[in-house]
Amino acid sequence: MVKVLHIITLSEWGGAQRVFYDLVTNLPKDKFLVEAACGSGGLLIKKLKEKGIKIYEISSFRREISFLNDLKTLISLYRLIKTEKYDIVHCHSTKAGILGRIAANLAGVKKNYFTAHGWGFYNIEEYGRIQKLQIFLEKIAAKFSTRIICVSKKGREDGIKRKIAPRNKFLVIRNGINFDVKSNRAKIRKSLKIKISEIVIGMIGRLAYPKDPLTFLKTAKEIRKIFPQTKFILIGSGIFFKECENFIKENKLKDTVFLLGEKNPQETRQFLQEFDIFVLISKFEGLPITVIEAMFAGLPIVATRVGGLKELVQEGKNGFLVNLDKQTELLKKIGYLIDNPTKRKKMAKKSLKIAKENFTLDKMVKAYEKLYEER
Repeated sequence: MVKVLHIITLSEWGGAQRVFYDLVTNLPKDKFLVEAACGSGGLLIKKLKEKGIKIYEISSFRREISFLNDLKTLISLYRLIKTEKYDIVHCHSTKAGILGRIAANLAGVKKNYFTAHGWGFYNIEEYGRIQKLQIFLEKIAAKFSTRIICVSKKGREDGIKRKIAPRNKFLVIRNGINFDVKSNRAKIRKSLKIKISEIVIGMIGRLAYPKDPLTFLKTAKEIRKIFPQTKFILIGSGIFFKECENFIKENKLKDTVFLLGEKNPQETRQFLQEFDIFVLISKFEGLPITVIEAMFAGLPIVATRVGGLKELVQEGKNGFLVNLDKQTELLKKIGYLIDNPTKRKKMAKKSLKIAKENFTLDKMVKAYEKLYEER
């Protein structure tokens, strides 16, 4: 039996945590004894415990740089890895990736992996001043890595471009999910007072800088002027929640835009199936789980041209990609889909086909299993 420790920084329920959860809980139990470590207090911990996964909560784990907390976390990880004698340590997210790989190396672990769900140096707005430091630390941690896994080709090329590690150390394993959710379209729409005939445009994401939810709301305001039969749903929580709430109130959009806050994974996927068009306005991405979920829900996608999105959205076939700073282009593409129901349905079918062929949970888990068995 191969003993594996998966490490991630935060235990909140975001895209990286969803992939982490699916991988930890679906690796073959007859081959791998899998345990997990992460920051304390989040939904990820509850969900892993429900599945019987042994999890170590590390209270000093933080996303922000803090010499004292980071040193405490490094020591905690080293002691854990040394004591439990893991055969494989697999790190996820920037902070866990750096501290976890160093700790695993110090503890003498021979197989030491890192999945870059989205490079930390993408986040220029929040971490721009330390971007060079992040790249430097990634280069150091890469020296301790057996392999570095990127969730998209774009992520791999960005790592190579910044000379994080030699090309042959990188590997691409795309995210995959198991989407098996039934939804009662009429019931959910009735609860929100949305008519079956109305077009619903939705976005799911953290209400924070990387996802730019206010641009979604501004777009909703303009679309509504041209297409009064449309409704908008925004699912997520974050530091911009109050600002989004105020925008809806000030622009008299409370009967048009539904700000639903955080939903559990099952509810989120049920709501997805009430959408007619899925929108994601991101400033940077790895390979977003929400878009993969939307594709499995059979939706055409309109998203910003960042990260691995061009590996999900085939231009004009299952959706459109728009430039980050071009709201006019965003309005035009959404308007086109509203105006062309036949094309919209054709794109929806294509989304589902692409998802089933390329982004299943089984395909992702088998790729990691094969990686772990490499000599």
